[in-house]
Amino acid sequence: MALLVVVFLIFRIGLASVIPLSIDEAYAVVVSRSHSLSYFDHPPIGFALARFMADIFGCECRLVVRLPYVLLGSASALLLFALTRYAYGAVAAFWAVAWYTVAPFFLISAGHFVVPDGPLDFFLLAAACLAAPMLLGAETRFALLRWCVAGVALGLALMSKYQAGLFGISALLVLLLTKPGRDQLRTAGPWVAGAIAALGLLPVIIWNMDHGWISLAFQSGRGTANEGHLLHPGNLAVTLLGQALYVWPPIWLVAMACLWRGAWAGSATDRFFVLLSALPVVFFDLVALFSAHSLPHWSMSGFLFAFPLVGQWCGAFSMRRRTLLIVSIVLAAAVVPLLATGFAVQATTGALTRPFFQRAPKFDVNWQLVDWSGLTDSKVADEIRRANGYVVASNWMQAAKLGYELGPDIPVDVLPGDPRHFQFMDHRRLASQTAGFFIGAMNFRDDEAAQEKAYRDNLGGLFVVDGDARHITQRISGFPVFDMLILPVKRVAPPLSKADGQPAGGQP
Repeated sequence: MALLVVVFLIFRIGLASVIPLSIDEAYAVVVSRSHSLSYFDHPPIGFALARFMADIFGCECRLVVRLPYVLLGSASALLLFALTRYAYGAVAAFWAVAWYTVAPFFLISAGHFVVPDGPLDFFLLAAACLAAPMLLGAETRFALLRWCVAGVALGLALMSKYQAGLFGISALLVLLLTKPGRDQLRTAGPWVAGAIAALGLLPVIIWNMDHGWISLAFQSGRGTANEGHLLHPGNLAVTLLGQALYVWPPIWLVAMACLWRGAWAGSATDRFFVLLSALPVVFFDLVALFSAHSLPHWSMSGFLFAFPLVGQWCGAFSMRRRTLLIVSIVLAAAVVPLLATGFAVQATTGALTRPFFQRAPKFDVNWQLVDWSGLTDSKVADEIRRANGYVVASNWMQAAKLGYELGPDIPVDVLPGDPRHFQFMDHRRLASQTAGFFIGAMNFRDDEAAQEKAYRDNLGGLFVVDGDARHITQRISGFPVFDMLILPVKRVAPPLSKADGQPAGGQP
C-alpha cells in the first residue's frame, strides 16, 4: 500500500509541475493576493494554502502553489487506509486505497489542483478516523481528547468547503441512529466537538456579514436555477455520468450497490459508512434533478466514504475472482495516468493535433487550458509595467489567467457582470495607474470581427478605446492556440478605491 501511495505521489508531483494552472487555480492564486477572511466562492483554506506557499517561497510557480494539495491527497490515502483497516481489516483497506488512488477525481483534481476538495477530503477523513473508535468499537480511552481533535478537523473542513456541512449532518445522524452514537451523546465529547467545529464557520460568517451574505447567496443560487422547469432529468443523467467517470465507472456501480445494500441489510459498521456517504450523494442528485445546472463533483465528498465499503466488497470478491479484480485495478492504474499524461502533453505541446491542423481546432485546447505566456514572450507585460498601466478583463475567468501570467505588480480590473471575488480585492492601486489595456481571448473562428466588436461594446460607458488594436497569438511549442486582442483604453471616470467603501472600476 505504501509503495502505491508513493508511486502516485511522484506521478502527481510530475503532473503538478507541467500542467498549466486551470482557470479555478489561477483565480485562487490571484484573488488570494488580497488576504481575506473568506472568499466569494469558498471558505478560506482552499485558497489560503496556495497563498501561504506563494508568500513563503516568493513564487507563484505551479508546483509551489499546488504542493500542499498534492501532499494532502497522499495523506488522505493514508487516513482512508487507517479508517478502513479499523473497520474491515487490512485487505479491505488495501482495496479501498487502491481504488481511491486511481479514481480520476481524487487523483487529478482533489489530489492535485488548487481547489478546496483536497483540504476538505483530508479534514473529513481525519474527523472520521478520530471518531471511529468511539462509534465503531465503543472505545473510551482518550475519548474526550479524540472528540476535541475531531472537532478541530471538522472545523477546518468547514473552513475548506461548504459541503462539510453535509458531513456534519451525517455525523449527527450517526450519533442519533446508532447505539454507540447515542451512548456517546450521553458524554461531553460530541458536544464539545460540535462547539469546536462551529468555530470553523466564524470566518465565513464574519466575511459574509460584511458583504451582504453574497457568498451564501451565490452558492445556493447555483443549485436552484431551474430555468422555468420543475424537473431536469437530462441534467441528472449528465450528473450521474459525470460521477461515474470521476469515480471510475465499474467502481461507481459497486459503490452505489454497496450503499444500497448497506442501508437495508448491512452491518452496524456498514451503516456507519452509509450514513456518512449517502447524504451528499442523494442531496446533490436531487439538486441535479430539480436544477438546470449542477456539477458532478459536488457529491464526491460522499463517495469518499463509500471507498471503505468498496474495499470490503473487493476483499470478498477477491476470494472468488482474484484474477479479474487484479486485471481491473491494473487496467485502471494504467488508463487513468495515461489519460492524465496525454492531457499534460497536449496542454503543453499540442502534439496530438498539430500534425493534422495548422492551428488549434474548436475541440482542442483553448485559452482556458493553457498559459497565456504570449504576453510575456512578446514583451507586452513589460510595456504595461513601463506605462504604469493596468489591465481590463471581460470576466473573472480571463482576469484569472491574465492576473496569474502578468504577476502581482499589474492590477487587473474586471468589467461588470460576473467579477466574482475580484470585486472585493484591494483596488487602491488602480487609482494611480495611468494607462489601461483591455486584453481578451479570441478563439479561432470565422467571426473574429464579431468577437472583437462584442468586446468593444462591453467596454461602453466605462472605458473608451484610445489607440489601435493589436493581436497576439498564443502558441504552445509553436502551435497556435488562440489570439489575444489588446486595446489601449482610458477610463471614463476615475475609479473609487475600496478604501472609499466602493469597488473600483465601476464594478458592482
